[in-house]
Amino acid sequence: MAQEHSVFTWDPVGARWIHERGPEMTTPPVPPDVHAIQTYFFDPDGKEWIATVLAPRGRELAAQWQGAYKIPDRVAPPKAASAKKSSPAPLFAVVLVLLIVGGGAAAVVAGTQSTPNASPAPTTVPASTTNASTDPAAVSADPAATPVDSTPAPTQRPGGTPVPTPVRTAAPTAPPVQGTSITFADGSLVTYSGPSRVNIGERFAVTFTVRNANNTPGTGTLLVSFGNASTGGSKTSSGTLNGSGQLVMNMAGYSLPGNYPFVVNYKGQQGQVAIVRIG
Repeated sequence: MAQEHSVFTWDPVGARWIHERGPEMTTPPVPPDVHAIQTYFFDPDGKEWIATVLAPRGRELAAQWQGAYKIPDRVAPPKAASAKKSSPAPLFAVVLVLLIVGGGAAAVVAGTQSTPNASPAPTTVPASTTNASTDPAAVSADPAATPVDSTPAPTQRPGGTPVPTPVRTAAPTAPPVQGTSITFADGSLVTYSGPSRVNIGERFAVTFTVRNANNTPGTGTLLVSFGNASTGGSKTSSGTLNGSGQLVMNMAGYSLPGNYPFVVNYKGQQGQVAIVRIG
């Protein structure tokens, strides 16, 4: 009759061997992996300890401490039954117990939280109803589609009569500013820029531009008289030419109709440069 094997299971939580069945005898040595639940049985024929993971106690502890159960990488070398190994130092055992308990608790918490979260229900966004006749974004993106405004105008009326091409009428523009000039004997040029006719009593502005014979801007004072004996006498005024050789004058309104001459005097040279019609 075969002799019954002695079976022991290593409890990593209590850091101890648990006798499962078989004759009482010296327990196996400390396993190489003290963090895993593992089972050994003694083979009396071979006089050696053999590792196993199928003991009921091992399965019970494996179910209790999920994640802490695994097969040891190697089996401790067999030792004589009479040999006795000193137990680990108390401090080392306390540290191992704390590590194992902490790891087991973390495994339990991880197991309780491993249930996948329910996927959120997809949010259905109501499709907006677009009126293609009013929304410009609803126009087809087909390149072949003809835009509404790109339809070419017909070139013929029904019956073959050509459609006349519309003639654009130019917008009326203001008449150009009247400009006249006079050249003196020394080659200097005085140009008048202003209206050629104004209404009775209407104020207006004129500009006189002086250029020397070498085309440099005129300098100094320019004398200007407006009117003559037929218009009730002339009025003379003067002004200093600016850096561009120009003098701008604002004229008062006149009540007597007629032709009013502008006479200028530049550096002793005098002459009529323009005539303005009043009325």
